[in-house]
Amino acid sequence: MLLTIKNMLGASVMSLQTGQPLAKLSAPIVNPHNLKIVAFYVTGPMVDFTPAVLFSEDIREFGEMGAIVDSSDNILSPEGMVRLGEVISYGFTLDGIHVVDEQNHKLGRVENYTLNPEDFMIQQLYLKPTLMKSLAVAHLTINRKQIVAIDNDKITVKTPTVREKAVKTTKVTASPDAVPFENPFRKPKPAEQPAETKN
Repeated sequence: MLLTIKNMLGASVMSLQTGQPLAKLSAPIVNPHNLKIVAFYVTGPMVDFTPAVLFSEDIREFGEMGAIVDSSDNILSPEGMVRLGEVISYGFTLDGIHVVDEQNHKLGRVENYTLNPEDFMIQQLYLKPTLMKSLAVAHLTINRKQIVAIDNDKITVKTPTVREKAVKTTKVTASPDAVPFENPFRKPKPAEQPAETKN
């Protein structure tokens, strides 16, 4: 089952250990290389440092109560986390970004999107269409398979396959590495580093 980001933001982060709310999800940190939410910024009275983040991989499940995590130890400072710091440094924000086709025709702006809570890969973009397109349709839906390029200012999608109505969603089983985006954020990868330790 897919979730929309608007339904997630503002939701409580609940401790499995104590059963108490720890914080609230405030904003996603999206990796533009593969359109995956790698972490969320979190805020709340139980969080005594800022910025504070929760890695998406630490969310056991997301339900009516919110995001369930093991304990408050899952809420961390991003300071010193090289890989997360690199994603944050891109300054990439999906909400409100322009979407254009390959002929650079403006289709609209992202106003919502869905993600798979099992792997936090973004699956569909929901656009508020431009004024001209809004005369024909109220909303545009873009599947991740239609995306050909991403940068800080816009997302480019295949011209012939842009659909002006909701498309049936199927679970994507391809690995994140298989996403063929042209990406100006991508740099030569440094030598493999050991997994980051969360203290």
